[in-house]
Amino acid sequence: MKKLFALIITSLCLICQADDKLPAGVKPYPLDTCIVSDEKLGSMGKPVVFVFENQEIKLCCKDCRKDFDADPKKFLEKINNPSKEAKPSTPAAAPSQSGTVVQLTVDGLVCNFCASNITKTFTKLPEVSAVYVNLTAKAVLLQLKEGQKLPEEKTKQIVTDAGFNLRAITYPKDTFDTVKETLKKKTP
Repeated sequence: MKKLFALIITSLCLICQADDKLPAGVKPYPLDTCIVSDEKLGSMGKPVVFVFENQEIKLCCKDCRKDFDADPKKFLEKINNPSKEAKPSTPAAAPSQSGTVVQLTVDGLVCNFCASNITKTFTKLPEVSAVYVNLTAKAVLLQLKEGQKLPEEKTKQIVTDAGFNLRAITYPKDTFDTVKETLKKKTP
């Protein structure tokens, strides 16, 4: 029965996407980021779009759907009560530039799912305020919160546990945004 219900909901979502109109009574998704990972929608490919309790939901990838389904109320709270966690559909504010910037060189980053996996892993850490992954440069850029440190052994373990190989850790003197832009220039 659950599979039939899921199939019906998925079909309705596909119909809604095809018409690009929401069914009557469904509230449109108000953010330009995924409510699970806070990644910009479209950064991991085509967003996963569905309706939950008369609310349109947009996620950056299929992996986020599992997290959403595990605790939908937690994530709906980001929509219903926007706060510092939820990012409105206006240009996002730059992360605080006062914390340490850490650049990791990581072997094994080859696709958007790799990027999504490592981004989610680091985003969940209380020390980290922002994450940027550049597949071409094999780089993971971290912005730590003011006064926070991320021990190198912990960093190495996180990367290894995620299925990758940490080749190098550096601490650029430039801001997170400056290093991010430099890395973007390396992308063809």
